[in-house]
Amino acid sequence: MFFKPFKIIDSHIHFPHHSYGDRLMAILAEVGIEKLAVVCTPDEKRLSLVPDALHLKGKFPDQVYLFGGLDISPLFITPDIAGEVFADYVDVLSELGADGIKMIEGKAEMRKRLPIPDFDSPVYAPYWAKMAERQIPLVFHVNDPEEFWDAEKIPAWAREMGWYYGDGTFIDNEAQYRQVLNVLERHPNLKVTFAHFFFLSAQLDRLADYLDRYPNMHVDLTPGIEMYFNFAIDPQKTRDFFIKYQDRMIYGTDIGARALLADAGGGIEPEESLARIEVVRGFLEYEGPFQLTHEGFLFGGKEAWFYGIKLPDPVLEKIYHQNFERFAGKTPKALNPAAILEECQRLEAMINAMAAVTPGMPGDTSSVAVVRDFFSQ
Repeated sequence: MFFKPFKIIDSHIHFPHHSYGDRLMAILAEVGIEKLAVVCTPDEKRLSLVPDALHLKGKFPDQVYLFGGLDISPLFITPDIAGEVFADYVDVLSELGADGIKMIEGKAEMRKRLPIPDFDSPVYAPYWAKMAERQIPLVFHVNDPEEFWDAEKIPAWAREMGWYYGDGTFIDNEAQYRQVLNVLERHPNLKVTFAHFFFLSAQLDRLADYLDRYPNMHVDLTPGIEMYFNFAIDPQKTRDFFIKYQDRMIYGTDIGARALLADAGGGIEPEESLARIEVVRGFLEYEGPFQLTHEGFLFGGKEAWFYGIKLPDPVLEKIYHQNFERFAGKTPKALNPAAILEECQRLEAMINAMAAVTPGMPGDTSSVAVVRDFFSQ
């Protein structure tokens, strides 16, 4: 597929292992993506993927933004004051050279696995206050496709992955929306991008109301399997929406998400990554129906049809890089090697301590060791 030669920042890339860097950067260079933002998530074996992202940013400091994940250990150790610890960790990440914070705690699967308090509870209050006061950019994953809560609509592949949430044992998606909107009401200065279009691609009028009410709110275009099929139901309405809210849309692909899955193996896959780029850019730049030339995980293969809305070039400029630069800065923040070495020492001690008291948990400090060696030079 042919795309126009725009400057592009991919705002939503996962980087689950320090050894994947060269392949990732080669994929992005092939398609002309100049900069990227790594969004970090918790890891059961290594506690945090922040060290891996620090390693990538250390190798490519002018190209890589880093959105660090919160240290989730307070949820198990000091749950009543977890928000205070999270607020302090915002300072730690900023000192390391992180450009913002990534939260995946709103994904239903994470709330199944972790004792996460309600987002509008007093526990989180110190954290939200600091994020809003400091205007720290936040990328926040809240919910999943709405059909994952509907026994009649959930796709078979999603049920097989264990992503059916409608049996009453998981957090309800509407409850999570209420919690997050309560946070925005209390902290209108909170600078937030909701990943995957806030999972409201089938409810554009509802999303428009939120964007009108919260001027610091953005959504990214990271697929969300359902998003681009929902957009195709009424292409003109979708296009009108994108034109109206062109200042609030941020380009992202979720490259590396497949590699996060335990059974993925093989690192970041070029074919999967190129399919993700084709989905998003084809939708933005093409006019009418189009098909992929690459095979992407869960996109329906090369037989699936998508629909492009062919946005004007000035709108594409905003979506591809200008909105993100306004959100997170025109250049990545500089790293602080001394602070990074101190954080590596803390993480290594915590990983070893948790492995000692948690049966069956392998304490993997390999990434911490690589980062420590890199920044000790």
